[in-house]
Amino acid sequence: MTNPGTPMRFVPSSCRPFLLIGLFLLAGTLTFAGCDFLDTSPKGELTSGNFFQTPDQAVQATNATYSQLRNFSVHVFSWLGMTDIASDDATKGSTPDDASFLLELDRRTFNASNGAFRGTWGGYYTGVYRANIALANIPSVDGLSPELRDRLIGENRFLRAYYYFYLVRAFGGVPKITAPLQPDEFEQGRAPRDSIYALIERDLTAASANLPARTGYSGDQMGRATKGAAEGYLAKVHLFQEEYGEALTHAQNVIQGRNGVDQYSLLDDYWGIFRESGEFSSGSLFEIGAVALETGGEGSSQYAQVQGVRGSANNGWGFNQPSADLEASYEPGDPRHQATILHPWETLPDGSGVIAEVNTNMPNQRYNEKVQPATTSPGGSGNNNVNIRRLRYADVLLIAAEAAYQEDQPGLAREYLNEVRARARSGRTVTLGLQPETMSSPLATSLGVQDSGPHVFARYVDEGGSGAQAGLQGFAFSEAPVLVESIDVLERIDGTEVTTRQEYYDALSGVSAGQAVAVDVTRLTQQATGDGSISTSAQSMSMTVTATELLPDVTAGGQALLDAIWAERRAELAMEQHRFFDLVRQGRGAEELQGFETGKHELYPIPSSEIPLSDSMLTQNPGY
Repeated sequence: MTNPGTPMRFVPSSCRPFLLIGLFLLAGTLTFAGCDFLDTSPKGELTSGNFFQTPDQAVQATNATYSQLRNFSVHVFSWLGMTDIASDDATKGSTPDDASFLLELDRRTFNASNGAFRGTWGGYYTGVYRANIALANIPSVDGLSPELRDRLIGENRFLRAYYYFYLVRAFGGVPKITAPLQPDEFEQGRAPRDSIYALIERDLTAASANLPARTGYSGDQMGRATKGAAEGYLAKVHLFQEEYGEALTHAQNVIQGRNGVDQYSLLDDYWGIFRESGEFSSGSLFEIGAVALETGGEGSSQYAQVQGVRGSANNGWGFNQPSADLEASYEPGDPRHQATILHPWETLPDGSGVIAEVNTNMPNQRYNEKVQPATTSPGGSGNNNVNIRRLRYADVLLIAAEAAYQEDQPGLAREYLNEVRARARSGRTVTLGLQPETMSSPLATSLGVQDSGPHVFARYVDEGGSGAQAGLQGFAFSEAPVLVESIDVLERIDGTEVTTRQEYYDALSGVSAGQAVAVDVTRLTQQATGDGSISTSAQSMSMTVTATELLPDVTAGGQALLDAIWAERRAELAMEQHRFFDLVRQGRGAEELQGFETGKHELYPIPSSEIPLSDSMLTQNPGY
């Protein structure tokens, strides 16, 4: 048996009743043949009436509410379509004819029968149901200490609020279900949007009062909801309702470590946030744990797999690819550009040295670098240990910045905004307007420079904002394995030889903004010959580039300050599934998203299959 501290990431033997509690949905009965470790009567049979007998089972039921977070319908395919793919951060990805229902979300040609809406509706309401089952039964469990009882109730109320927060933003007013339904209650109408938000606030407030601080958990307990997570989500929930004073109060509870909340902080290394070393760190308020068990199973999710490099690199599916618009949006030299967008012929972030190869069947050759599964995942990329980061401390700082701005405190808004920008600089002060890219061994071989040592080359930015010149635009992806039309290999910066990215940064460490810097490059160009081979030529070039300040502190006020906060949210949180709902709440959907119709696309349609199931008590959203 597991002990009362069993975490969401723990997965015991093949008999996993706590991961299957959701099957009580309608049937109300589970039977496990051969599961001898359950000391219940009758042996081998569990019902919603006899399951909650021990403290251990109360924990297992809570773990079931967590486990739904890893479900395919909650944080994978359809959800990515309704968040990133529906925004200007990403395109559908994969091959053109793959998953057409996601293409409808990308182009905003969907209707109420699109499968994404049915999928997430069911997935999130299953999470609500599991929380309601636990909340209805945990208070009466014998032998449960008051401390553990209150914590488990707090965890389930936090999770119910989390599930409803997505539902209310996606669909508006939805059925408000706060207890297990009886058969004559299955047909439910919509509660007003404000009523759903009120429920979310009550649940998060109760969770904050009963959950421990982050340091109250350790080891394999990490990943459970905390007081800081509840306060952070209260800030976000109030922000979405334009209740800026309340949003600022709850955000500052996190920032200042008030009200029993642990002090959070930004990790120095932005890249490290999304690696194993950054899991459950002081920069993370809530993330969904994943573990790659040798036997496979329910410990992981397919969140990373569906966004992995499509092909042999890590056998991903290649969906949810960063857009040219996102790539063009970064300020010159912003390190988050590199940490977010992975191009072909770059190495995967797992340290394996494996490269992301060109896939000539795909129109977009960018990948979400933040979530790439490791090549060593046992059983393949579908069984990986990539956690899903849902609320980071940087998000809370930017919520506080926006709320402070709206509360007529521009100085405080700039303080929080510039704290995020300072971390993004990674200790550097100037930029030459390019990013140094490490040349992988296969690319060096293709270019014929494999014997001359390590190399770095330039990833340029597009100052015009069209995206046409941003990123690795010297690559012709229609050729296999690759045809490099033009690539600038960095040789010397201000007379200092550079062969690695760190040497490039070191060469700039003594440079000041406004200083002219000599840059020596070797421009390699390739052409396809008539016999199918590729010829390569080299040209030595020298240029003078004026260094500029890297991500300077924002000093603006008024609308320019608000625009800067919104732009920072995009750069900091790109490809983390925030952008679409941000644009909607900011009233900028029609301005930023192609095909967005004001008065219609602020909400998704209620799934067409749900309306007849409700005996038409559910009504459809406008425009559908």
